[in-house]
Amino acid sequence: MTAPADAKRVRLDATDADVEDPAAVAAQLPDPATLDAGTTVLVEGIAVQKRGLMQRVLGDKKVPVARSVRCTALLARGYVEIAAEGDAAWGTVAA
Repeated sequence: MTAPADAKRVRLDATDADVEDPAAVAAQLPDPATLDAGTTVLVEGIAVQKRGLMQRVLGDKKVPVARSVRCTALLARGYVEIAAEGDAAWGTVAA
């Protein structure tokens, strides 16, 4: 099983969030009530962490986000048909 090609991708921001906490990840996901039924949201496995002044020199830091945390966040936010394969994790807005 793979995520649909038209899935809405979400890139997480680890700058001010603990991406090991499903609640912190869920807060960054779109509210399913604001999306059309059947919309699939794919949560990327790498979060970006801004480095402040060093950002210009070193670029953003990449922080891995566990698939289990992303799936739990999707469930907590109210998505259904949650699935994962490889590094991808996604859920669908209920009809």
